[in-house]
Amino acid sequence: MNQKRIIAAAVVLLTCAAAAIFFVVLYRYDNKYTIRSTVSQEGVTLLSSSLSGDLDRDVVWLVEGWEFYPDLLADPGDALSDAVPMYIGQYFSFSLFHEDGSPYGVGTYRLILDGKGTYSILLPEVFCACRVYKDGSLIASSGSVAPYLPQVKDLVFTVTLDGETELWIQTANDTHYYSGITYPPAIGSSEAISRLITYRMLFYGFLAFTSLALAVFASAVWIGTKRSRVSGENFWLGILALSFFLRLCYPFVHALGLPFFQLFYILEDVMAALGLFCIVRTTGLICLKRDSILFRILTGVTLGFLAVSLLFPGVIMRFLPQFAPVYGQILYWYKVGAAVTMTGLLCVSIWRHKAARLSLLLAGLLFYAVALLSHAFCLGHYEPARFGWFEEWGTYGLIFCFTVRMVIKNMEIVRENQRLNTHLQEEVDQKTASLTKLLEERRMLLSGFAHDLKTPLTSITTFTRLVEMDGDHLDEESRQYLDVIRKKTGEIKQQLEMLHEFTYADRSSSAFGILDLCSLAAEFFEENQPDMEVNGLKFSLSLPKPPHIMVRGDRQKLKSVLQNLVYNAVSFTPEGGTIALTLRQEENACVLSVRDTGAGIPKEDLSHLFDRFFTRRELGEGLGLFIAKSVVTEHNGTIEVDSELGKGTVFTVRLPLAEKNGTERKTLA
Repeated sequence: MNQKRIIAAAVVLLTCAAAAIFFVVLYRYDNKYTIRSTVSQEGVTLLSSSLSGDLDRDVVWLVEGWEFYPDLLADPGDALSDAVPMYIGQYFSFSLFHEDGSPYGVGTYRLILDGKGTYSILLPEVFCACRVYKDGSLIASSGSVAPYLPQVKDLVFTVTLDGETELWIQTANDTHYYSGITYPPAIGSSEAISRLITYRMLFYGFLAFTSLALAVFASAVWIGTKRSRVSGENFWLGILALSFFLRLCYPFVHALGLPFFQLFYILEDVMAALGLFCIVRTTGLICLKRDSILFRILTGVTLGFLAVSLLFPGVIMRFLPQFAPVYGQILYWYKVGAAVTMTGLLCVSIWRHKAARLSLLLAGLLFYAVALLSHAFCLGHYEPARFGWFEEWGTYGLIFCFTVRMVIKNMEIVRENQRLNTHLQEEVDQKTASLTKLLEERRMLLSGFAHDLKTPLTSITTFTRLVEMDGDHLDEESRQYLDVIRKKTGEIKQQLEMLHEFTYADRSSSAFGILDLCSLAAEFFEENQPDMEVNGLKFSLSLPKPPHIMVRGDRQKLKSVLQNLVYNAVSFTPEGGTIALTLRQEENACVLSVRDTGAGIPKEDLSHLFDRFFTRRELGEGLGLFIAKSVVTEHNGTIEVDSELGKGTVFTVRLPLAEKNGTERKTLA
């Protein structure tokens, strides 16, 4: 046999054994029917024999010794006959006492207690109205018996006993499929009853709010994995946990005696049916194809029971109350059938596909199925004393297994994504290295190409001048040809300079270092002042005091920025104009500006000024300002332009200052 199948078989056996042991322990130690009161042969409940000496910790359940008078609201002291001896939990409604099977009607319960001292009694959710009498005196009530006004709540009242005491409980039901006292009352000291209620509330609070937390967690995972293969499982797990949370709110509703209790019972039934729908849906998504006939049948059946659970308490019970016992049987065996069917589907899937990873889900379903079967075997003989019902334990165990499976599946997805991201990063690094090498080879090729063209270009220029020097043998047409050659040679020279500058700007940032921008500006000013004078322009430089502004950058690239900005200004400034180079320091940046008194730039051109190949000059290539902005951006700086027609233009460059340790103070936006 395949190893995975052996693992699955072991999971089945171990889960069934562990679940059986778990529910046997609950039956023995958390069961009202095993912590019951002692009843004498005369039918008197003997508290002295039932309770130990430690009254602060001792609680017993009043299960036996009751007399029931169906269809009768008997008052204390009435002479009655034809009593029905019973124990609480033997009858869930009045339907067995009516020929038509209706759970509606009235009834009276009588119990004789024998003891001494003061005790508290917890009477849980009597359906659906009741009055409690002690020795003929009314001591507690829920709703109104006559006229009928339903209210379901947990009653806690105090009784003082001095020998035999008679308790009468009148009940009425005309709205619910349960009737009368369905759950055994508890008796003990006030401290013991308070502790019992506290334990119960803490238990249901833990189950409810951990389920709510799982619902929120599953919803968040579903939102983050909408398009993954486990998206459907995460969604239905979230709905299952949320439905279980809403279903488990009933102890708090009963403890507080909230109104509109019928709506809460409808909500409880609907949430139970919705939870089973989620279980079937999740298992179907794993084991079946969505377009298969079996998947559609299971979906239709579970949706049908969901609709029935909504209609029965709210609509059918009003017109067909006698259907209540049948409804209870159908609903229970529907749950058992769904659990067994889903377990069978998982077993088949594990056997066929050898999918050991489904073992956890199988364990959860088996635990749930064993819980339902245990409930059937113990019906009428088990009710939790402090904690929850078998089915509640089973559902919570199933949700827990589903959650662990979801966590494992999503951890696998995360690890797979990490592996893919790591592999992708390796590919990106390889592609980046290849692209960098290709760009470097392109730059070297263009640089070599520009350099190699200088030699024939110089020869053409030289021979053109030699021909012009021998001007006696040239006619007018030849001189025109030479002018064209000289003009085109100049254009080629200009284009080669642009090509050289473009390839130079394409270098990497490995040459970056800490430099004094004031020193660089002063050096540039001294080198280019003669050219400004030849063009008839006034060239000025303004530096801060002391003249030291440190930045991190490439000295040659920053010089190229000044070269492009200044000589761009030369092209548009008439003779006699001014070009001013100014450097100052702000809080976290240095500001370099080039101002001219030229013709200015139209407003419609300002937004395109730094675009590649944009120019208004006839012989321009539109690369100078583009290269300047690229260099400034590479240095984490910004460049701006402001211009007014007829008054001039100013270019402003802002670069981040460098700390003494060589890092930038702040990166400019």
